[in-house]
Amino acid sequence: MQFPYVFVDGEFVALDDARLSVHANGLHYGTGTFEGIRAFWDGGAMWMLAAVDHYERMHRSARILGFQLGYSVQELVDASAQLVRKNEVREDAYLRPLLVLGTETLQVRVHDLKPRLSIAITPMGLNYIDPKGVRCMVSSWRRTPDLALPNRAKVTGGYIGPAMAKSEALRCGADEAIMLNMDGHVAEASTSNIFVRFGSTWYTPPLHDDILEGITRSELFALIDEVLHERVVERSIDRSELYAADEILLCGTAALVVPVISVDERAIGGGSAGERTLNLQRTLLAIARRQDPRHPEWTVKVDLSLSHRA
Repeated sequence: MQFPYVFVDGEFVALDDARLSVHANGLHYGTGTFEGIRAFWDGGAMWMLAAVDHYERMHRSARILGFQLGYSVQELVDASAQLVRKNEVREDAYLRPLLVLGTETLQVRVHDLKPRLSIAITPMGLNYIDPKGVRCMVSSWRRTPDLALPNRAKVTGGYIGPAMAKSEALRCGADEAIMLNMDGHVAEASTSNIFVRFGSTWYTPPLHDDILEGITRSELFALIDEVLHERVVERSIDRSELYAADEILLCGTAALVVPVISVDERAIGGGSAGERTLNLQRTLLAIARRQDPRHPEWTVKVDLSLSHRA
């Protein structure tokens, strides 16, 4: 089921009216940027996780692409909260802000074209990817280098490589793909960042290894320190290190925190979900629902009492 209302260029419209022309530049060439924001229902309130961080990143992506995003971060957060209220959401959900070039032109360019902003919302539980553990394979598809595509921006067209990698993994009997960069170092999964543990130290690829600077990734930097009392080191990771790791996890907005139980049919750790990963998974979910007092700045409460005014 899809919720009935969508925010489009400053107005709330019916889902069926939120249409984009088949001649839109963004539809043909992937000229756009997007975000994903989790919203959680705790039985009495809705909480948006890291909404401010996501809209700050969307502003950065727009600047990189040369787009004008005509709303402040706070205006976007407020519009998202109003969208939750207007749709009377009372379950875990996912917001998808999307800024694409809607001008009808077949010319390949990004300048002098009008961007179109929409925010849609859809139900999303905890089954986007199996939270009990995933089997990964190293993909034959490589992560696009920043020289070819701006990896500091979350670009719509940039997801064809991860989509190909994900399909390859599923067709080969795995659950998820891990992509290497053009230098042969581990970059990320199809839509998730990766952390690898050896002993009491976690390693994650640095930004210059062509990863997206994930927001959940940044949250895990804090939680690994605060919850596990272990440290995180950013450095390049070789493929063979995946096979020898004590523990591996994937993290992202949709995935949250997910254990990796095998890579290329080699068991990770004992071949089951790592206890540290499960601890981080539980903690982040509790923070998202405001059932853990840590990091209240990560969440924004949606005041559902204002529904009748939305």
